[in-house]
Amino acid sequence: MIRTQLLALGAAALFAAPATAQEATPSPMTQPHDWGALLKQDATAAHAAIIDSHPGVQDSLNPGFRSQADAGLAVALERAKTASTAGGWWWALRGFIASFDDGHVQLGLTDPSWGFPTRWPGFLTAYRGDDAVVATRDESDASTPPVGARLLDCDGVSAADLGAQRIGAFRGRWFLEAQKVSFGDWLFLSAQNPWISEMRTCRFETGGRAASYDLTWRPLEGDALRARRTAAGRQPSIDFGFTRLPDGGYRLAMPSFDGDPSGEAFPALTALLAEAEAKQAELRAAPYVVLDLRGNGGGSSHWSQHIARTLWGDDWLSAHGEAPIQGIEWRASQANLDAIRAYLAEWRAAGVPEEDERMVWGLRIEAGMVAAMAEDKSYWSDMAAPPDVSMAAPEAADPPLLMQGPVYVITEAGCGSACLDAVDLWKAAGAVQVGRETSADTVYMDVRDQALPSGLARMAIPMKVWRGRARGNNEPQTPARLFDGDMADDDALMAWIAALPR
Repeated sequence: MIRTQLLALGAAALFAAPATAQEATPSPMTQPHDWGALLKQDATAAHAAIIDSHPGVQDSLNPGFRSQADAGLAVALERAKTASTAGGWWWALRGFIASFDDGHVQLGLTDPSWGFPTRWPGFLTAYRGDDAVVATRDESDASTPPVGARLLDCDGVSAADLGAQRIGAFRGRWFLEAQKVSFGDWLFLSAQNPWISEMRTCRFETGGRAASYDLTWRPLEGDALRARRTAAGRQPSIDFGFTRLPDGGYRLAMPSFDGDPSGEAFPALTALLAEAEAKQAELRAAPYVVLDLRGNGGGSSHWSQHIARTLWGDDWLSAHGEAPIQGIEWRASQANLDAIRAYLAEWRAAGVPEEDERMVWGLRIEAGMVAAMAEDKSYWSDMAAPPDVSMAAPEAADPPLLMQGPVYVITEAGCGSACLDAVDLWKAAGAVQVGRETSADTVYMDVRDQALPSGLARMAIPMKVWRGRARGNNEPQTPARLFDGDMADDDALMAWIAALPR
């Protein structure tokens, strides 16, 4: 049910990439420390937390997990011998976390305003498919390649290898389109990472002709950095909303599924679901309904299940739900149990009643973990619980379809975690995915937060493993209708959807 962290740290602090900022007080990143010792301490603690609480350690279906964790630690400890800067500490830790290729094993600075001086060569690239092309440049510098130029190689290293070495090695999952879309601009950003060097000469192709460019690196910080990254990435940003469209269709915009009662998304989602229920008849009779998930990185699957029931109804979902999963197993550890109890305490403080499905869920997990730990078991199996609609078995008789028009689900590269759960559920019910390919996740999920000993960073650790999920491990959802335009261009995207044949 809970797919991303709900504790006070918040998603922005836990998952933010380092960004340069001007602080009123000095950043710890600029203070003297024994960075090699801190790296050794934090990497060792991160490894210990993984071994203690991650379900993959005891997973018989993933026998290489433990050796992978040990190998990642070995690289970090070797780097600790020579790490002498904050950048050396940070990027070595990032490399360790990236080695798991798991979007639910994450690392973030304790304060996202901390960061590192950043440099660029006067241009940034973005990925268009597998090609890195110049997306923004300093127009006053004639020595930089033109916008649209395609990268061929740098210092004799192919463009494909550059991406894997300079971004994939520190972000993980480089086989996904979503990673290239999200982090492609980092190919020509330098943020004090001593484990890679700044390129000197690169070749680009424009109009079928290749040309070499000598790179001159210079500072790019603060607002200028943010503006350039925005220009290069063009990531969509939408607000929550329930809108009746001019042609009678409806658009439900849900840029987050965050389940934190103290967060901004919680009241917005609560209001949206209430309006959807109140206008259920209109939604079901509409020529089409758009479920807009742009910007949605996950949260709680509670919201998407509620939307599914409102649109299709329980009978249809029972007959057209996802294939039943084989099992859910929670890694039984004291730290994981403490995290579940923290969720329960926060919900109680927010006034969530004991009979609410979230409280019932949390209390069941708490009791199961306590029982498993008392018997010295590695896992507690959650299959005794009543199934979610996404796990319901099909019925023999097919109930009537209550939706008169198609349901379109807009996705893009940022869709992960509980956003992916929503796409899984809604597509099984008959929704049509449009837009761009999603991100992907492993079968390890429901994360908790843990501080590292330095106090400078925190990590996220999955607590359960999902057995027999229909969508494979690290497998994205691919749209039936691919939008080739700018996913941030709201008017163009909605006009394109309105014109789709129905």
